Amino acid sequence: MEQTQQQIIEYYDRFYAGEGFSYYPPRFTRRVLSALCSRAGVRPGARVLDVGCATGYYSGVLASLGYEVTGIDISATGIRKAQELYPDIRFEVQDATALPYDEGSFDFVFALGVSVANTKDMHKLQRWLKHLLQVTAPGGTVALLGGSDLSGKDAATSTWYNHTWQEICSFPPPVNSARVRGPWLTHFRLMNVLPPRLSMNGTVTQILRFVPHSFPRRIVLLLHRDTDPTVHIEE
Repeated sequence: MEQTQQQIIEYYDRFYAGEGFSYYPPRFTRRVLSALCSRAGVRPGARVLDVGCATGYYSGVLASLGYEVTGIDISATGIRKAQELYPDIRFEVQDATALPYDEGSFDFVFALGVSVANTKDMHKLQRWLKHLLQVTAPGGTVALLGGSDLSGKDAATSTWYNHTWQEICSFPPPVNSARVRGPWLTHFRLMNVLPPRLSMNGTVTQILRFVPHSFPRRIVLLLHRDTDPTVHIEE
């Protein structure tokens, strides 16, 4: 069952008040995010929006790569911790489904494990991705990352839904002004050791489609916005 927004806020406030998420070490994460940004064609100094930034770990790594980062999360507790941990980065309490930014405000929108994507409603997910594209500059990219064992079932230890491969293929919204790359299946350890084009591609995806459900997979979907600044995206 999908949770209400207030339930999500209360859950993450409690979660961030505790220990929060566990992450790979910074050096490992830098290599993974460098590979992702390379595959997405993110230019040096790009304006990055970290959607669902939690307590700011990925925002901090993205900033260390030389990007101008804004981190947002629906949890005030998470944002308060992020501001304490990374005082030089801009953090804001925002609803990822109702962003207040002007069209084209960011060159790269990074959305990893955002609760909005935890849905069986593909139309809802597509509408949200179109919303993210609205704040993406012409020539910029939205990167959606998630996890799934492809079973079509809720996770055993949480309310997170594991999308099937057919559902993952229906993630991209029907927008003529955006070019779709992926979705691909990969793993952070593959992204750590292989060049971007070898860790995120159709061959790796086909292999990971048929390994046992117990093997953890990462979903990577890239949406490149049209370079024509006169083309607008309507929600």
